[in-house]
Amino acid sequence: MMDDSLVSEYAEYNDAILLVIIPAAQVPEIASSRALRVAKEYDGDGTRTVGVISKIDQASADQKALAAVQALLLNQGSPKTADIPWVALIGQSVSIATAQSGSEISLETAWRTESESLKSILIGAPQSQLGRIALADDLAQLIRKRMKVRVPNLLFGSVQLTRKVSNSSG
Repeated sequence: MMDDSLVSEYAEYNDAILLVIIPAAQVPEIASSRALRVAKEYDGDGTRTVGVISKIDQASADQKALAAVQALLLNQGSPKTADIPWVALIGQSVSIATAQSGSEISLETAWRTESESLKSILIGAPQSQLGRIALADDLAQLIRKRMKVRVPNLLFGSVQLTRKVSNSSG
């Protein structure tokens, strides 16, 4: 259960990236998702939100859920989800858990294995939206976009402050 005050305290910061995490089995009802509603409240245009569809492997036998996931990844889902980039992940796999514990399997190998598993479950889904590598890419892209907006404003503000200081001291 989400703590509303904690969520709002974090989400109200304009520089915060919001992750909407929805288990694959719940994607058919995504339009009524509380997480999506909260993200829309704090980021109406979706410029700082990334959607994560989790536990694809656990829903692999649920054709309704898989069809809804496919539609979401192809931007054919609910209109409420259209402005959010979505990524599909499997549950915490043994190979990923093993890699994180420091065994001989690297995290990168585990992530590539996850992508291959997802390709076999979500046939026809955009590969750029499958797995933790895709999630890292989406987050990096979002951060770059936000920095392109923020850095010029910061530079302008520092130039203005420097001028004020120069004018008041000289």
